Amino acid sequence: MLKKARLTMSTARGVALVRAMEMARPEAERISSDPYAKAFVNPVNLEGTRLLSAAGVLRLIGVEPMINLAIVREQYIHDLIVAEARAGLDQIVILGAGFDTRAYRIPEIAALPVFEVDHPVTQAEKQAALRKVSAPLPVKHRFVGVDFETDDLGERLRTAGYREDVRTLFVWQGVSMYLTATGIDRTLAFVAEHSAKNSVVVFDYVDTRELEGGEAAMIRFFTGMMGEKVTFGIAQNEIVQFLEARGFTRVRNAHGAEMARPYLIGANARRPMARGVNIVAAIVG
Repeated sequence: MLKKARLTMSTARGVALVRAMEMARPEAERISSDPYAKAFVNPVNLEGTRLLSAAGVLRLIGVEPMINLAIVREQYIHDLIVAEARAGLDQIVILGAGFDTRAYRIPEIAALPVFEVDHPVTQAEKQAALRKVSAPLPVKHRFVGVDFETDDLGERLRTAGYREDVRTLFVWQGVSMYLTATGIDRTLAFVAEHSAKNSVVVFDYVDTRELEGGEAAMIRFFTGMMGEKVTFGIAQNEIVQFLEARGFTRVRNAHGAEMARPYLIGANARRPMARGVNIVAAIVG
């Protein structure tokens, strides 16, 4: 269990490194901005990776398109969170939060209860890193330590103050592809059965059609660099039926080109982006 937590932190550090690299770009060229990302990154690793990127090495070995995919995914979900908050939310649950810092930097959710769910080991490291950069902890923010192999998610959330009778946004980023089908079903069942009608879940998933195509090696190489292995995916043309069968409606799926359209423009129009990871949002009830 501890080994799995360490692997999860390795993935979280890798994603934080990607966000920190984006912050090193000129402001006019940034797709996503995270002033706290560098708190989780070794400065030597950040500078070394930045130099490799500037020299074109990351593009040469096929990593740069995956980095850009991660950044586009980050901002796409960021914008969805903002839109849902403006439409009216009562609370947010971030499942497998890792080193996500949205609760500290999105003004639209500053007044909302935010429950960050992850392994206690990961959360302890995150809190220590944030203290070093004096990141302000929102008043209604809650860290919910959960060992997903042994703990009851619902019990832990309710103990932390989670309410099942209010509109909730569940953010589940960078997790589904590393779970089993049973783990996916268990999580979606919790969302569908223990949140109010019109609550929303948003998550990214590997499109199995791409795993069988040209993007497969790139996806596996990139995730392997972070110590993970892709264990779950679903074909894009099956995702609507998949979620409707599990109690969700109004499924909105965004594939690679659709995700990229608002962001890979202007100075970023020539940034290569990998395909193979889509983002889906669905409504409870």
